[in-house]
Amino acid sequence: MNKLMKIVGGSLAVLAAGVGIAAGAAVVLSERKMNRVVDVPIASVNFASFNPDLARGEYLFQTRGCTECHGTRGEGKVVIDDPSGGLYIASPNITRGGGGAAARYSDTDWVALLRHGLKPGRVPAFVMPSEDYAQMADEDVAALVTYIRSMPPSAERKTEMRIPLLVKALYVAGIAQDASEKIDHTKPAPTRVPVDTHAQGEYISKTCVGCHGQGFSGGPIPGAPPVWPAAANLTSAADSAMTQRYASVEQFRQMMRSGKRADGTSIGVMPFESLRGMTDTELDALFGFLKTLQPRTSGTR
Repeated sequence: MNKLMKIVGGSLAVLAAGVGIAAGAAVVLSERKMNRVVDVPIASVNFASFNPDLARGEYLFQTRGCTECHGTRGEGKVVIDDPSGGLYIASPNITRGGGGAAARYSDTDWVALLRHGLKPGRVPAFVMPSEDYAQMADEDVAALVTYIRSMPPSAERKTEMRIPLLVKALYVAGIAQDASEKIDHTKPAPTRVPVDTHAQGEYISKTCVGCHGQGFSGGPIPGAPPVWPAAANLTSAADSAMTQRYASVEQFRQMMRSGKRADGTSIGVMPFESLRGMTDTELDALFGFLKTLQPRTSGTR
């Protein structure tokens, strides 16, 4: 019996040591990955050459998810506080006040962040959903950034990110990805916003890929807290949300404006604070484009 206990005790000690080594490796390797330099060409965009439209920039800020993470005044806010998993993210102040890094961003720095998920120094942004903005037209990037720069300075607030060990391990393994890993850096963005209705719908849909995937078939959202539901399938598959729930553009508009399905049930995770501000023209174009998507198996993203 004593011999058996010694064997078991020794095995547990080895296991504990192995877990400790693995945990330490996850911490070190994740920090190294987060601070790596990503060498991709950053296109030069002269914002002033587009004669940026402040009204358009304000509209984009309010409807493209910026307020969801950075607050209605760009002051920053707590984005995720998941006590069950330990993930905590408080976003930065992006106004010219409060000492935030974005206050000093050049045009090129903004292009690097929005198009490539890279902060100054070309290190990756971990949480920023740059894949949603990577294909935003130059004129819209110029309008959005010009509006952000025009916002009244907000008071300084602490930016904080606490990432649990499991997420760090998944990040090292490539299962959880930072912003730069989700983007095709070779694909050029359009210069101007499309005029054709179908093309506009496709253009607007790019802001949905972070949650619903490049193929719009939904599934678990990479890097999201485990309590978040899977994103819906937006293709024409038989079991998709677009097929089963939104036969008409009126139903689609109602959902986007209210955050509720046609049966009155609330949708768990969607940026409705932003989406409800979209115009009928944009919602109709988005609905029309989504209705043309070929069926894909739900969850394949």
